[in-house]
Parts: sequence; structure tokens; C-alpha cells
Amino acid sequence: MRIGYIGLGKMGMPMAINLRAAGHDLIVHNRSRGKVDDFVADGGTAASTAAEVAAQSDVVCVNVPTPEVSLELLLGADGAIESASEGQLWIDFGTNGPDTARTCAEAAAAKGVNYLDAPVSGGPGGAQAGTLAVFVGGTEESFAQGSDILDIIGGKIEHFGPAGTGCIAKLTNQMIIASVRQANAEAFVLAVKNGLNPRQLYDTLMGAFAASRCMEVDIPNLVLPQDYSANFAVDLLLKDLGLALDVGRQSGVPLVATAQADAIYQEIRSMGWGDLDAAATFKRLEEIVGVEVTEPEAG
Repeated sequence: MRIGYIGLGKMGMPMAINLRAAGHDLIVHNRSRGKVDDFVADGGTAASTAAEVAAQSDVVCVNVPTPEVSLELLLGADGAIESASEGQLWIDFGTNGPDTARTCAEAAAAKGVNYLDAPVSGGPGGAQAGTLAVFVGGTEESFAQGSDILDIIGGKIEHFGPAGTGCIAKLTNQMIIASVRQANAEAFVLAVKNGLNPRQLYDTLMGAFAASRCMEVDIPNLVLPQDYSANFAVDLLLKDLGLALDVGRQSGVPLVATAQADAIYQEIRSMGWGDLDAAATFKRLEEIVGVEVTEPEAG
């Protein structure tokens, strides 16, 4: 199958590599040409625009950070729609609002093209391992057409309904992890302030009801080493929280915890930490309280 892949970032690059490793022909485009050159050095074809990608592909995958960029690449000047062919499939792996997904689905349908919104979760490690959770929206026909590709990049794939539902499902994930990370930060900073060993607390909580995937990933890999290099940046989470709050307003659902998490992350970004990992809720509270949740010294 000829697969076009647009967006070779931290998630897109390993996902595209897995598709190539599965035997598919890849046509790739990225705003940073260096990543395209790195990819095609091991196989694949470079394209200068999204339209050029679409002209050569049976399936066009998009993996970019914002709805605005997705819309530009799919529907804008030199976008995929200019060269789309009937029967083609578009898969958008970015986290967008459901309105963006519906707009793209409608424009695609007018050209005889199928569309899936299929945002993913699992971080760069999950992208490399091909074990991502994939939240899918689109028609049954589109889902069936894309199933082989989704099986390569994902370990847990769920089709939630028509276009836009995949985006809503992914936003619920972002809402939960934002609030959980703040709760985890408060708990561990409180414990350290009162003399507890954070490693001991972590080991105990991971066997208790408070255990979570956020705790499992953040504490040993980011917090205790005091390394907040971004797997998923504060700026990107804030984009997702803003989209979730928009859906809440449109749906008449009050999102109090999400609004509180959004305010905390806005504060973190104002401190100049927008490019840090979203686990920077710990760093913020450590600064306020004057302690560090770090690995205790031996002895």
C-alpha cells in the first residue's frame, strides 16, 4: 500500500517507521526537511507539499500538533484535497476538536474520500513499540479501510462513532491526566515536606488504589531524576485542555476540574516552562514549597 505520512515529529517519525517496516511504501512530508531526509535515507519517497503526498498515496496520514495545521495541510493551499482521488482515505492522528474533524470529513466526502479522526496516546515509547491507544471516529467504511494501518501503530484501537467522536474520546484522556498529575504533585510534595521518602511512597502507592499510569511513568522517569524534558509538553496539553473546555461549553457540561487544571498549567507556562513535560506540575509546587521530590541519598 502507498501511504502518505505528513508530520515526522516525536510521535510521527516512529509511527511512520513502523508502517515502513510492515512493508508499505511511504511518501513523507514535514516542515523540517531534515527529518524527511533522515527518513528516506532508509527507504521512502520525499514530497514537498501535502498535495504532492496525496497525489501518490492510497492513504494520507497526518500527525501534527494543532487543528489549524491539520486544516491547512488537508484543506488549504497545496493541501491534500487538491490532489485527493476518489476512494482515498485520510487518517488524522493529531488531537483536534470534533468540529475540525467534522469539517475535514465533510470536505473529504465531497471529493469521494474517506476520513478518520484517530488521535493517539502512549507517548514516543508507545509509538516506537506500536502499542498506542487509538481513539477513532469516522464511518464504518472508513474504519474498515484503515484497520490494517491502525493495527500496525496501535495496541488498543477503539471506534467510537462518526467523525469527531475519536477527538472527544482523546480529550477525555487529556482531561483526566491533567487533573491526576496535579493531585500526584500535591500528594508527593506534601509527603516530602513532612519527611517521607518519595521512593518508598511511590512503591507503596503503586500497590494501592491511588496507582495510575501517570504515577507509574512520571515518578521514576521524570520527577525523582528531576528531569522534565518533554515527552508531551505543557503547551500541547494546554491546547488540548482548551479544546476540551470548548466542547464542555458547547455541550452544556461544566468541567470544573478541567478548568482548574487549565489555570494551573497556564501558570506553569507563564513561568517560562511551556516546553517542559506536562509533569511540571511537580516542579511548580516544588518551587512554591521549597522542597524537591527526588531520589533520597543512599545511606
